[in-house]
Amino acid sequence: MLVLTTQFPNPLFPHWATFNRQQMDAMASFCRLGLVAPVPWTELMGAGSWRLTSQDKPYPVHWPVFWYLPRFRRHWHARCLLWSAWPQLRRLAQDLRPQVLLATWLFPSGWAGMMAARRLGLPFVLKVHGSDVMVFKDDPRRRPYLQQALTAAQAVVAVSRSLAEEVVSLGAEPQRVHLIGNGLNQGLFTPGDRELARRRLGLDLGERLLLFVGRLVPVKGLETALRAMVRLPRTRLVVVGQGPQEASLKALARDMGLYERVIWAGPQPHQEVPSYMAAADAVVLPSLSEGDPNSVLEALGCGRPVVAARVGGVPEVVHEDQQGSLFEAGDAAGLAQAAQKVLGREWDPGALSASVAGRSWQASAAALLDVLERVASQGAAS
Repeated sequence: MLVLTTQFPNPLFPHWATFNRQQMDAMASFCRLGLVAPVPWTELMGAGSWRLTSQDKPYPVHWPVFWYLPRFRRHWHARCLLWSAWPQLRRLAQDLRPQVLLATWLFPSGWAGMMAARRLGLPFVLKVHGSDVMVFKDDPRRRPYLQQALTAAQAVVAVSRSLAEEVVSLGAEPQRVHLIGNGLNQGLFTPGDRELARRRLGLDLGERLLLFVGRLVPVKGLETALRAMVRLPRTRLVVVGQGPQEASLKALARDMGLYERVIWAGPQPHQEVPSYMAAADAVVLPSLSEGDPNSVLEALGCGRPVVAARVGGVPEVVHEDQQGSLFEAGDAAGLAQAAQKVLGREWDPGALSASVAGRSWQASAAALLDVLERVASQGAAS
């Protein structure tokens, strides 16, 4: 299998899109694969590095530079991605002799993956995740690229029911759309002792703690959570993550007089996240768009309730009063009300964890492999 994606951890940003690495790691136990994950040149420039060393084990991963023109003809990014990734894709195809090409993330990877599959004579499968559909579908210049990739794919994998409906509305044939949710590391994300976790992390034992885990980018909606904190006295917010919005979000917290009530923990290794979840009273997901968010699955695996925006596939996992409480995206007052509701009652960690007991990465990878094998047996589209 040959994989093209713009969402994958790399040596400079090891905490970026860990969900994709976890699924590919699980896939590697079933099949041979090679992966190309171009890294935007703007990210490399900011980190002061222009070359990332390829990885050979447990499977080949290449991080070529993704060259594009920022803020100019963004609909061309798909063409730029193809140009940036093609040398590595061609080389991996010669070495691995794959039977199928999988592109994950609809734009720009979807269109670029479609074109690469045609050049290589491979069947093409496309996996969509959430904001890659919802953020770009209304852009009149990008929409044709989305539609071309969706209609060309011999199978489209969506991580939630709501997302499957969206891709059908964009032109994907319903019989080619498959629903395969994300998974979680069930050996890592298990209920933990709140007091022990707080002592280990140096957090106050008596305060109410909300936890946010994710990239600091507009679509994750952290600004909504900060505005909600004004309505949540005697509560602290712990923020795990980094991103381009970090400085502006810290400034907003300072301007609202919240700076002492927000703990900026920065990016954390994936294996440290369960400790933060164990320490929290609830996990908050204020996203403006989502597919099947891993932070929700991981929070529930850790036995913690979720306060989440009613977007994408979130309501398919978080049912009111069973796994937490929902609010309308962007509504700070609604978030505060939902948080008060969740923080005001006792929750059974075992029951919360049991609600995601079937969501392992091995199960998700096995379902994806089944789709890939069926498409590979059909051969490339004519």
